[in-house]
Amino acid sequence: MKTRFSEWRHFKLSRLKSRFAWLRNWLRKNPEPLTLLLMTKGHHQVHKIHLRPQWIRGIKITGVSLAVLLIVGFLSLLNFFVSLPDNYRLEKENLALKNELSSLQFHLDSLQTTVDRINRFNQKLRALTDVDKEFAKRKGPLGQGGDGDESEDEGFEFGDFKVQTADLNSDQDSEAYLERRDRFLVEKMYSWMNRILHQAQLESQSVEELYEVLKGRKLQLASTPSIIPVKGWVTSHFGYRIDPFTGRRALHHGLDVVARRGTPIVAPADGVVSFAGPYGTYGNAVMVFHGYGISTLYAHTDDDLVRVGQKVRRGDVLATVGSTGRSTAPHLHYELILHGVRVDPKKYILDKSL
Repeated sequence: MKTRFSEWRHFKLSRLKSRFAWLRNWLRKNPEPLTLLLMTKGHHQVHKIHLRPQWIRGIKITGVSLAVLLIVGFLSLLNFFVSLPDNYRLEKENLALKNELSSLQFHLDSLQTTVDRINRFNQKLRALTDVDKEFAKRKGPLGQGGDGDESEDEGFEFGDFKVQTADLNSDQDSEAYLERRDRFLVEKMYSWMNRILHQAQLESQSVEELYEVLKGRKLQLASTPSIIPVKGWVTSHFGYRIDPFTGRRALHHGLDVVARRGTPIVAPADGVVSFAGPYGTYGNAVMVFHGYGISTLYAHTDDDLVRVGQKVRRGDVLATVGSTGRSTAPHLHYELILHGVRVDPKKYILDKSL
């Protein structure tokens, strides 16, 4: 095998040498000396220039080298102009693909955000109403949304795929490379889209089941404090904080919502007013009993607009924001009491801002 290859290589080299033998002989040939006669105008003076054989050989080599460089440069320039339309087309297709993928990614991001928001709202609503426990007693676990089957696309985190536009400017601009790259990006996009659709189907099924469970609990839902009583800014949440009066760490039993003095305070659910009037360090306060062991307290109010025993509906005005009692500025102190225990009201509020 090696012998045949050697023979073939020797044959090729021999043919190549024979083709350029004339050029080699012409360059190696010792030229005879030359004499150049330079005459001025009018033939008054004659200058002689004697060219030695070495000079003539140098001129030959220089001329051949320049000819080769000119041919190579011409071929390179010709190849550039021939491939220019293809390069322009590939660059244009590259830019169009990059724009399409960026647009598709934007829409998928928006869809993913919407599905995630539905999922969070769904989870919060189920936790608020304890329907999971009730449904499990009657039918088994309630369907829940999720990220789908992780094994479907191992190594690809849901919602984490980003189009790397820098890759679209790669030097590898051959059509084969572009075709493989485009196929890869499209497959990733479709994989991401399929997972979003799968999660959306799970969320839709979960919401339908949730609706069936909650249809018979309309009265209880109407009595659940699910909205924030006043429009404003939450400055202090439920939990431990530094007391503004003592400077010590103390448990804060509700939400403090800052608002302008006189801002209406509304009932977050249906119920009956169980207290209205001065209430120690709370200043003026209103308390509403909603049934099912749930009561709500509204403290530091300016004007109480309801009386004890009055029935209220969700959205009815109870009082206005003030700064009565132990207060540093106009705000609402809002508490939720469940079976005699003060709990975090935020867990019951469905507002997206909280």
